[in-house]
Amino acid sequence: MRTGTAVLLSSAVLLAGCSSTVAGRVVPTAAGPLTQEVGRVDADAELGHGLEARDVAATPDGGFVVLLTSEDPLEHSSVLLELVPGDGGGLTAGTATEGGPIAVADDVHVAPDGTVVSTGVVLIQPGDPRRREDPYGQDVVLAVLEPGADEPEVVPVGADPELDTPDTFSAVLSPDGETLHGVLQWSVDGRFISRLAQVDVATGEIEASAPLGADDPGQAVEVQIALHPDGGLVALVTVDRDAAGGGEEVLVVRYDEDLQPVGEPVNVLERDLGIGFAVAVLPDGAVLASVLDGGWETGSARLVTVRDGAVQASTVLAGTAHGLVPEPAGSHVYLSHSWPGGGAGVATVDLATGAVVADVPLCEFGSATPPALSADGRTLAAGAACLEVDDYADLVVLVG
Repeated sequence: MRTGTAVLLSSAVLLAGCSSTVAGRVVPTAAGPLTQEVGRVDADAELGHGLEARDVAATPDGGFVVLLTSEDPLEHSSVLLELVPGDGGGLTAGTATEGGPIAVADDVHVAPDGTVVSTGVVLIQPGDPRRREDPYGQDVVLAVLEPGADEPEVVPVGADPELDTPDTFSAVLSPDGETLHGVLQWSVDGRFISRLAQVDVATGEIEASAPLGADDPGQAVEVQIALHPDGGLVALVTVDRDAAGGGEEVLVVRYDEDLQPVGEPVNVLERDLGIGFAVAVLPDGAVLASVLDGGWETGSARLVTVRDGAVQASTVLAGTAHGLVPEPAGSHVYLSHSWPGGGAGVATVDLATGAVVADVPLCEFGSATPPALSADGRTLAAGAACLEVDDYADLVVLVG
């Protein structure tokens, strides 16, 4: 594995002819449907076997950074791999930096100044008194890699006064790069307790928190978060109502800047069983949700549009979408999708018609990570674990 000083942004170059700049910042433009693969990086060839891509984020000057973790559950490590657009298009692997002793990785984000922030969990270290009570206990941490640093600073997320340290954290980064907005979860007596939270990136302190609300009665088994353009958050909440005598619901819920609910939750399922996978918000406030409507054997993967408090449209997809990225103009949405036992791809959906207008295969058999749209809006990168003859190949594919 190649390692070195993590100047994850300074060596990236802009995609020639694809964008304009304002004060050194790339201005995104509407690219329309993304119809072809324009480059790929073989992570196994660059880093050696045993690492799997978990998430991808775009850097402000045209490149990407990929968060990879060990495929071995007993080996707790992560790597941040810089990807640089090549002179003639495509992608080139740049610096690889140790990302911290992450046991399970969640997300990676890049702040406007180039700071890379990843979230995940680490096991409680030997010598910590808490290991006597829970030998397999874990802490949620942030790994904060500043430009020019050799390694990230591992910042533990603070404890809740009543619930102690959280078990998981799913979040999005604020536009200024200083705060993570998301959902903290605790496993208590066999059920999940979930709270909305704002966490300071520099200190890990929980600056504000509030009950999720939509999970009562029942429990939230999956929660995805997106920022709303008018402030506050939108959550896609999969609620298990079985304990309360009901089935499952997948709800779109909006919260204001004080983490209080706005309006009524919208159930986006047509059946009594399902799960939410990803959520995004368009510039006009409409919400896009990726769901499995029904069970794996009989259900369908759908992209659902919620506008003005009601389901407006629903599109059947080839596989469940693990990440949604709206085109800057809001006319299309890009998504990475896969299906158990099937292939993975990156599709473009025309939001005016609901039609899938492009679908670029990543591999015949495999799975995909959530995608990231480049800063200029012209290309999109997604990780793919592709089953080959006798092993998986871990790739990052660029689509344009």
